[in-house]
Amino acid sequence: MFRHALRRVLWSVPTLLATSLVLFFVTTLAPGPSDPLPRFLNLDPQDVRALAKRALAHVAAADPSQEAGKRELRRLGGAALPYVLPQLEALAPDARRRVALALAPLAERMQLPVGADLARPEAAVLFWTRFWDDRGLDFSAVAVNRAVTRLVEHGTDLRESDLIVLDTLALPPVIRAMANTTDPITLARLTEIASNASQRGAPLSAKASEEEARRAAGDWREWWFVNSTDFVALDGVDRAIAVVTDTRYGRWLKRIASGQLGVSAIDGEPITRKLLARAPITLLLCALAMLVSFALAVPIGAIGAWWRGRAFDVASSVVMFILYATPTFAIAEVLRRLTATEAFDSARIGLAVSALAAGSLAILSRWQRTAMLDIARQEFVRTARAKGMRNGRVLVVHALRNALMPMVTVAGLHLPALLGGAIVVEEVFGLRGAGFETMRAIESHDGAWLTAVLVAAAIAVTLGLVASDVACSALDPRMREVLATRHGRRLR
Repeated sequence: MFRHALRRVLWSVPTLLATSLVLFFVTTLAPGPSDPLPRFLNLDPQDVRALAKRALAHVAAADPSQEAGKRELRRLGGAALPYVLPQLEALAPDARRRVALALAPLAERMQLPVGADLARPEAAVLFWTRFWDDRGLDFSAVAVNRAVTRLVEHGTDLRESDLIVLDTLALPPVIRAMANTTDPITLARLTEIASNASQRGAPLSAKASEEEARRAAGDWREWWFVNSTDFVALDGVDRAIAVVTDTRYGRWLKRIASGQLGVSAIDGEPITRKLLARAPITLLLCALAMLVSFALAVPIGAIGAWWRGRAFDVASSVVMFILYATPTFAIAEVLRRLTATEAFDSARIGLAVSALAAGSLAILSRWQRTAMLDIARQEFVRTARAKGMRNGRVLVVHALRNALMPMVTVAGLHLPALLGGAIVVEEVFGLRGAGFETMRAIESHDGAWLTAVLVAAAIAVTLGLVASDVACSALDPRMREVLATRHGRRLR
């Protein structure tokens, strides 16, 4: 049985990938800022090396894109210097002067002791040549990582200024350190370095609250997820992988797989944190509604089919059709109005479960009735009756167990309806679950949250289908026999 469950889980992976393609197309259809990345395949992934060389060529050639090249060099900052400064000597004198002048504003951002007028071409060329001769070794990955580690272990103004000199080259370890740092002073220094290098946002105050620090770190991780390839070099295997990952779908899938779901447009909270906080309420409602609806639907449907045409069958059918025809939000609103305005959380959860289970009860009881009517006509049921067994024993021991098989299958298929109903029910009763937040996200056009909820729902539904399939195998002896034969052993 375990092997069968594992096999079903593995087979669900292609299903999830296919689902992710559908969700990707749905979420990218919404209007938003244009993304220059290709959708599925990037044969020429752009990293800091390629961007720096292209900007250098535009500035050196003084072509119509010269001003754009200057802005690009300033944006890339320290991460571009290892690919720009060593090339100065190879340039023609005029081109060398233009490049040196283009880098002059960067010296101010890096807080370098200039000691010369960098507006003069010759002074600018001499300054950057000497700078690279003196500080070139500091721009290696080992030196940068060591500098960030020292700052985290024991931060000082001198060590912070060393990282400010490295500018955008220090961003990768600085962003990583933010995720693992809880000290507010260290986090303030790290955000100061990142803000100065990227020219975005404001540094975090050393007196910031824990909530503010968490939001700041989440905001920087989100920015880095989107812009990281602009400040790192891709070599070897990384470049080959980037052909697939440095695409719109690749980044989208990487975001989902890594849990880096972005930040909410409503309150700036990390989506993953909000989802982990809100999802338990929604899952609790769905699980309790499923349990209640099954606990009532099985006996109602089975007894109605067993007593077909009698008063119980007619009355239950009328009630179930009324529940089926009544929208979930109407049932929820009626229950809310019939109870106290300010109900306790446990009472509101109970009412929400009742409203959510009402629609499920109507559908599942009809399925159970249909399945029981089919089983009641089978030969083994008539044989049991002919042997003189009591109707109750025939119903429970022989008929009901076989009639449960379609119900277990329906359980996995019914989970999406419960998740959709939970959105409405949470809104009516004011329960701050994933459904409640989804309504707020729709109102605010929060695409990051909607994407996260769709993916989480797809995973939950897939796991529900796998669980129902495994449950069918556990209930049906014939299926267990087939599985045992496949595994090379026989049931005894």
